Amino acid sequence: MSTPGVKKPFRTLVLYSAGHLGSAVILNQLISSPEYEVVGVARAKAVTFSRKGLKRLRKHLISIGWRFGWLLLWQQLIQTLSYLFTGLFRGERQGLKPTWRLALSHNLPVFQCEDINSKEALDFICRLQPDIIISAYFTQILKKDIIELPNIGILNVHPGWLPAYKGAMAYFWVLKNGGDQAGVTVHWIDEGIDTGTILRRHAFEITPGMTQQNVLEQTAIIGAELLTDIGHELATQGKATPAPLDEQEPDQYYPMPGSEAFDSYFKQRRFFRIRDIFHLIQQRKRRKHNKNLKNH
Repeated sequence: MSTPGVKKPFRTLVLYSAGHLGSAVILNQLISSPEYEVVGVARAKAVTFSRKGLKRLRKHLISIGWRFGWLLLWQQLIQTLSYLFTGLFRGERQGLKPTWRLALSHNLPVFQCEDINSKEALDFICRLQPDIIISAYFTQILKKDIIELPNIGILNVHPGWLPAYKGAMAYFWVLKNGGDQAGVTVHWIDEGIDTGTILRRHAFEITPGMTQQNVLEQTAIIGAELLTDIGHELATQGKATPAPLDEQEPDQYYPMPGSEAFDSYFKQRRFFRIRDIFHLIQQRKRRKHNKNLKNH
């Protein structure tokens, strides 16, 4: 644990998902953060072309529906074109950079992660000796051996208000449920799913016309700021204070949405807008520090 009163960047391993804009937003912020020294990344592939990986993909597409599967593919294509446009016409110093490019430009060791709990992943993390691990929209469940590796612990940026929105794609479910507020939570990871000690939470308004892409974007931008606050507190005080919770708050787990949930969602809202993706990647949005973040 860091010595109280000493501001020293923590050796940090970042877990992220390939092609995920939330992961990209978080890593872009952490790379330039004085609180964290990123020493490596572990990348969960969107698709693995092994027999097991393709079988898992087919099962996933059947579950979510082919319409939504094609929509995800179209979204990834738009993101790729946005990155190319920004890099070619706006210069390398502007805009959001994809996670792979950040890792390359900063000479970060990368682990291509089919199973974060494998012996190979364990060895990779041990070699880096991280003080802290940050899970930035990582799609795999961490088990005890990995959780106990870092000196301080593992922080997770969860794109929902915990404990009311545990589970997958909270930013989708809050819109599907007709909520008027969405949220983001940073918590310690334990062996449960989104059950670790909550350190920071922030709620924000859902405005008319908002898509799940817009909600996701806000959770990542705010989540990066919450990580900065936690890092500062860890460095100066040697610990992070848990957020106060109300025992009467709802506690709900949401699974990965299926085809029926997506069909219902599409009747109410759009999933993303092309211009929003281009705007995020070109502008590399940041929030200014706000001491009044709702955290209760």
